[in-house]
Amino acid sequence: MTMEISAPLQNRAARWFIPSALFLGALLLIGATLKDYGLAWDEPSYFHATDLHLQWMLDAQRNLAQGELRKSLDDDSIKTAWRWNPYNVPHPPFSRIVSAVTKWLSAGMLEPFSSYRLAPAFFFALLVLVAYLWISELLGIAAGLFSAVALLLIPNLFAYAHIAVTDLPLAAMWFLTAYCFWKGLGHWRWSMALGITWGLALSTKFPALLIPVPLMIWAHLFHRQRYANNILALMFVAPLVMVATQPYLWHQTGLRVLEFLYEGISRGYRPETNFGVFFLNQVMLSKDLPWYYPFYLVAITTPEAILLLALLGVAATLWLRAQRPALILFALNAIFVMSLGLLPGAVLHDGVRQMLSAMPWIAVLSGVGYYVLTSAFVNVVQQRPLLQLTPNLKAKITALVFLLFCANPAFELYLTHPFQLSFYNRLVGGIRGAYDRGLEITYFMEAFTPVFLRKLNEKLPPNAVVNASYANFMFEFYQKRGVLRSDIQFSAGERFDFYLLLNRRSALSARDHRLLRSAAPLVDSVTIATVPLVALFNFGDPCSYSGTASIMSVARPSDDQESCAGK
Repeated sequence: MTMEISAPLQNRAARWFIPSALFLGALLLIGATLKDYGLAWDEPSYFHATDLHLQWMLDAQRNLAQGELRKSLDDDSIKTAWRWNPYNVPHPPFSRIVSAVTKWLSAGMLEPFSSYRLAPAFFFALLVLVAYLWISELLGIAAGLFSAVALLLIPNLFAYAHIAVTDLPLAAMWFLTAYCFWKGLGHWRWSMALGITWGLALSTKFPALLIPVPLMIWAHLFHRQRYANNILALMFVAPLVMVATQPYLWHQTGLRVLEFLYEGISRGYRPETNFGVFFLNQVMLSKDLPWYYPFYLVAITTPEAILLLALLGVAATLWLRAQRPALILFALNAIFVMSLGLLPGAVLHDGVRQMLSAMPWIAVLSGVGYYVLTSAFVNVVQQRPLLQLTPNLKAKITALVFLLFCANPAFELYLTHPFQLSFYNRLVGGIRGAYDRGLEITYFMEAFTPVFLRKLNEKLPPNAVVNASYANFMFEFYQKRGVLRSDIQFSAGERFDFYLLLNRRSALSARDHRLLRSAAPLVDSVTIATVPLVALFNFGDPCSYSGTASIMSVARPSDDQESCAGK
């Protein structure tokens, strides 16, 4: 049976139009929705580090013009700008350098937070573009388009494209490095691109160090006579790029590279960097999670339609002989990323965040599954004489299958916006079912949306005292940036008017759990699928304070008790 749907476009205008439209469309879509998400808990520190990087680059440019570049190259100057607070900003700077550039370019055009977040939007648009190019080269335009759209429809990928941390950039650089490796089998220029790309990936996040492992295993199985140029590029070009893009490595290079390796490897063994994971109603450390956890979590946070097609794409290695090596490369990378969670010292907190680099591979495998399914339908229909008379039959079947498999994920993406990090599919009963099964629904503080913050400004009385539990630092940051009223006081003390909780169950105390289950008076809340993500409780009403205070074990003034007597 023929599996051909469409040949790659031949005319130059079309070859450029579709990739350009996908890149710009993805960038504009993410850019238009950047302001819908609250800040993630890492972002305030990343924003400050980005500002330091940008100021250093501007100072270096000025010093270069004045013949005083050595001032910027001084080790103390570099450490101030590039090694500020390594606990809160532990990862290399490439994604923050891109954030610095987007902030500088968009000055005055975007609101401040969005100017930083344009960087992950750029990485995501690049990921969409490369996925289309790769799959369309293998299987035609329709499959390439489906793969690109599938990336947009995976909720966690879509959400992380709005958040200025390192996870989406790493996923994009992992995918781009593999693409350059694949292309480098045929031309040395792509091998050079591979060296540059992996070097930039190494300057993004520590796990990038492992990217060559599945690539070299695959190449040795299928192309052992053709990947010498790639190995040379990985060995000699990538390290130069890694050092060149990390000024902190310009002094004491060998020692600081060892420091980079130590901090990455030891992360799972240090208590201050090993956070609890809420799984099946228990708080566990990463080392205590069951072996299947990474695979299970990726499966239940991917839309069912895309997951089903991805499994079909894996099965397609049995009969797509010409494309088999590439399909195995896709599957091998997906499995490898998820398997990293099985290694000693792996950290798996924050939902699917640590496995995010597996999801682009699932998206392209779903494009393969879409190709196989559509081709099968075309072949079946073409055997019906009456249907053969239908004009543009192949195109209509292709479009119909496309819509059938994209409609529901698109609708769910819309319904969960901007809480896509809370998405779970029907394999666990959706968001509500996942919550009831004891899975973490929210963790990253993005649920403190601008809409919720505006309500705080509107509803809280003057000089209100708010205890935001472990999130006080975030609200103080919002206050410093002028997002929240300056008269509101955030305090971790025992005297407060309002108690604000993010329902991250791995971080809640026993009294927080009791409070969420109680009938304590709510001022406002953020919910999705009847699951509370954020809750603001009123402790200022003397008559409602008593029951709430008893839950929280907080003393209530005797005057308030008397005023409520008899009510």
